[in-house]
Amino acid sequence: MNFQPPSKSLTTRDYVFIFIVILAFLAVSVGLVRVNLSFPGGGGEFLRHWVGARAYLFDRIDPYTTHVPDTVQRLAYGTPAAAGDEPYVLDTPFHLLLLYFPFAPLADPMLARAIYALILEWALFALAVLSLRLAEWSVPRWFALLFVFFSVVNFYSFQAILEATPALLLGLLYAGILLAYRNNADELLGALMAVSFYYWEVGFPFLALITWRCYRENRSRVLAGFGMFSFVLLALSFLLYPGWVIPALRAGMHNLRADYGYSLFSILRHALPGYGNVPAWGILLSFVILLGYEWNASLRGDSRRLYWTACLTLALTPLLGFRTETENLAVFVMPLALVFAVIHDRWKSVGVGLTFLLVLFLSAVPWFLYFYAVPRYGNLAEEILFLFLPVFTVIGLYWIRWWAIRPPRVWADSLK
Repeated sequence: MNFQPPSKSLTTRDYVFIFIVILAFLAVSVGLVRVNLSFPGGGGEFLRHWVGARAYLFDRIDPYTTHVPDTVQRLAYGTPAAAGDEPYVLDTPFHLLLLYFPFAPLADPMLARAIYALILEWALFALAVLSLRLAEWSVPRWFALLFVFFSVVNFYSFQAILEATPALLLGLLYAGILLAYRNNADELLGALMAVSFYYWEVGFPFLALITWRCYRENRSRVLAGFGMFSFVLLALSFLLYPGWVIPALRAGMHNLRADYGYSLFSILRHALPGYGNVPAWGILLSFVILLGYEWNASLRGDSRRLYWTACLTLALTPLLGFRTETENLAVFVMPLALVFAVIHDRWKSVGVGLTFLLVLFLSAVPWFLYFYAVPRYGNLAEEILFLFLPVFTVIGLYWIRWWAIRPPRVWADSLK
């Protein structure tokens, strides 16, 4: 018999399938943009970058002056920021502000926000899918769809899209960093880290863990990827605005002094007036010691041990004293995927039902707190809503720790 190798050219059926996929993608994107345009207010996290980019490109105004927060407050709130509101001071380094320049030609702020929110929505979808892959979960197709649906409609993701925060893009970058680390794509890992070095309250400990791990393993190509990409952005930024460093640092200091958002210290000071800082420092020190132990222990493990440690680091970050907002918790899609994966695979007989109940619980409780508790109890309910997801995720990660970081130890564990 004369065997022929398979043809590498696309068939008519392939072209039809590609056309249908592209058409569906465009249709969904147009529909999402229309939905995004209907969002009332919000979007300040994106608008401060958009206003800053437009101020520099078209108005020749320093983006680190008060022009940006004054303009964004009127767009996001309709009035100047009140006490406790985010002032939207732009403190993003100029070489990363360059990434927002493509949105600057859009004169309509709501259209610009809607398009950026569309990017966030596709990033959220990609983050959910990539998180399942990182968890190495042979998940049933119906549950994969359920997890993606949960990732999209849960309270924290919705708030991230409504506020147009880059936390979802950062979450996707963090997942890409772990995947690049696992696949030894060190130059790509370094490039992804280069564009992740802002919004410290979201991922600074995570980036510190990856940097430390790469240093201990002498993965010098990561530094090459980071340096090359950063050099291009920094060189371009200094050509466009040579003196941006001092204004950016000054804006960062002003932002640090602003009183908004949530932190371990502000929550405990509110709960324990007069001496809340004492237990806050005690808890912070305990978490730092805990992370130090887990980071050191991860050196003796494989990539799965690093993945669990990275998820724990992300989950503990809001509890380390950083001031942050509720919408930044959307990055928890990745550690939740690991929790659900291990529960589903470990307890085969009840894993499906237990995982489904946990997904339902995580979906319902935050929305219940938001609609029923916050209007009645105000700041107390908002603080519980903020703490709910980090506390649940840390407990979940330690619940599955043994099975997540260790291979089967007994014959019964090896049974499929």
